[in-house]
Amino acid sequence: MDKLVSGSGLGATATRPLAHHDFRPDINGLRALAVLAVLAFHGGLPVPGGYAGVDIFFVISGFLISRIILSERAAGAFSLLSFYGKRVKRILPALLLVVFSSWVAGFVLLDPTEFRRFGGHMEASSYFSVNLWLFRNAGAPGAYFLPNARYFPLLHLWSLSIEEQFYLIWPALLLGLFKARRFLAPAVAVIFLVSLVFCMVVTLIDSTAAFYFLSARAWELALGAMLALREVFSQPARPSPRAANLGAGLGLFLMLFSIFWLLNEATPWPGFIALVPTLGCALVIASPGARISQIVFGNRVAQFFGLISYPLYLWHWPLLSFAHNQIGDHLPPALTAGLLGLSVLLAFLTWRFVEGPVAAAYRSRPLAVAAPLLAGLALAGLLGSVTRSTNGFPHRFPDSVLTVFNYQLGGGDGPVEKLRCSENRVHDRDLIDKAREKAKAFFNERNCVKLDHPGKPTVVFLGDSHMLHLLAGLRSAYGDNVNVVVLSSLGCAPLMAQNDWRGGAAGSPRCQAINEEVVRNIVGLQPAAIVVSAYFAEFYYGYIRYLPDFLKHFDANIAALRQAGVHSPLFVLGQVPTWSPGLPILVGREVLAGRVPSEISRENLNPESLEIDALFAAHKWGDNVFYISQAAKLCGEKGCRRFVGPRVPDDMIATDYGHYSNAGSIYAVKNFLVPALAPVLEAAQAQKSN
Repeated sequence: MDKLVSGSGLGATATRPLAHHDFRPDINGLRALAVLAVLAFHGGLPVPGGYAGVDIFFVISGFLISRIILSERAAGAFSLLSFYGKRVKRILPALLLVVFSSWVAGFVLLDPTEFRRFGGHMEASSYFSVNLWLFRNAGAPGAYFLPNARYFPLLHLWSLSIEEQFYLIWPALLLGLFKARRFLAPAVAVIFLVSLVFCMVVTLIDSTAAFYFLSARAWELALGAMLALREVFSQPARPSPRAANLGAGLGLFLMLFSIFWLLNEATPWPGFIALVPTLGCALVIASPGARISQIVFGNRVAQFFGLISYPLYLWHWPLLSFAHNQIGDHLPPALTAGLLGLSVLLAFLTWRFVEGPVAAAYRSRPLAVAAPLLAGLALAGLLGSVTRSTNGFPHRFPDSVLTVFNYQLGGGDGPVEKLRCSENRVHDRDLIDKAREKAKAFFNERNCVKLDHPGKPTVVFLGDSHMLHLLAGLRSAYGDNVNVVVLSSLGCAPLMAQNDWRGGAAGSPRCQAINEEVVRNIVGLQPAAIVVSAYFAEFYYGYIRYLPDFLKHFDANIAALRQAGVHSPLFVLGQVPTWSPGLPILVGREVLAGRVPSEISRENLNPESLEIDALFAAHKWGDNVFYISQAAKLCGEKGCRRFVGPRVPDDMIATDYGHYSNAGSIYAVKNFLVPALAPVLEAAQAQKSN
């Protein structure tokens, strides 16, 4: 997101009039549109495609940076040292201010686990590799559209990392190609096309990788570079007023159409559809002097936001993220508006009293300015590393509070041998035949359907981690009296074997193959009962497993299962009530404040979890399918249950946003599943005895 440059810094060339490199208000206004779209999206306004503002930034950056390099090189005045010095001067002052301010806020506000994660993120920001760090953590809340990603105060630096990686590679590439100038434009065009095709393919295979990898984003930057090549070398005639207005008007329409109507969080992104807003941006850049651009992008409001767009982008997200950390997933509209307003104020102050003075000082003493900024960047990396390696400075808190904060997942502390049958290779991207081979081998090699007690009834448990957290309760309730068969897969929707749908990772060939194998095993087992438990809210409010027609598909697959000869009763254990932030954080804060944690509460309860339960409870389930509402048993007028006993934290019902603890697992199985399964298991045992 590089700053606009004036012609005075470029040097005249024989092939390009200097005026063509002067400050362009329309491009400054484009920056305003881009940053305001991002702010609106993050602020929860009805701008579902506002995240495309970053893609608009990429095109602008590709144009401006390439124009600097090509113009100065054509004039024989380009210096890599000067180029990188100007990048340091432009990027680091505001970045370091925001990063160090966020570290102070994190030290005060974040629990040790979150602060440790913040440290790793801060460390990555000093190497401009946040995009890669987030990709490696995509199974945690590393994916941009996952709900928990809002708790990453430095999440937004992924785009800055991509730009900095581009800045490291692009000058050397252009300079090398410049020596054979006839290959320059074709080479940039090839980079554009190869990266675009790569982006389109990878988006279908692994959208998180496409989102974060420079190789899948390079085409957006190259698009801007092609515009710079055209301007510097082709000497295009200034378009007629009619042509300029047509181009800029169409470009504006494409961007607004993308931001307000075309895109949403479930859109596979970036992919080919990212061409719409980026080409819109390119059309505006290629149409200088358009009257519509003067009106929309050249007005004082657009110019103001364009000038502060970089610090505004940096400030807004940490403010929102820390507020989410304290309040939860849903911020009051008035608070969101106040925080966005504060980000505008901080951005203006940063632009006026930090960026401006640093830029002025750099003009007279570049080395004296750049050296401390680079030292500050190194210090940020060191501080982030120390924060990570010390596990978030846990000694900030009393031991009684740390015990709560550090309360770990216990629901999986059930029969360890059953965990081996949970397929968790979420990032596998095989074709369907290979995926089927892997799924069959996975369940066969682990003897997942082998019955430990052939004379006892068998119950098959299907689902994701929200099924696995029942294992401690199953061991407590049934011991060796029931064959518990676990056929679990993380990141997949249960029983989705007979439908061709593509909803994030859950629609991958891996999930299709796993569910086909699950159905095959169920047909062979003919169990006494089937229990399905999953994070159902993810299908309706999520991104990775978005499937708003889940119930329709689920009913169809149950019908297919019946046609295959499986008539076992099927129990759907409903959506567990969830909390944001996680329950240990909420309880730990109460202990820190000297309060006695309440057994039942509605504070920070996620309404989506109750909405999904209501949707499932109202659904007309088929014959021999029974819905068990956990919310109905855990919640009442005063809220939902947070403890199943008097001990803090051992009797806390969940260990994070909604996974059962050991105590919670035992409580849920005893009170929800055992009464429902009892008559079925008794009948099955009687039949086996006869």
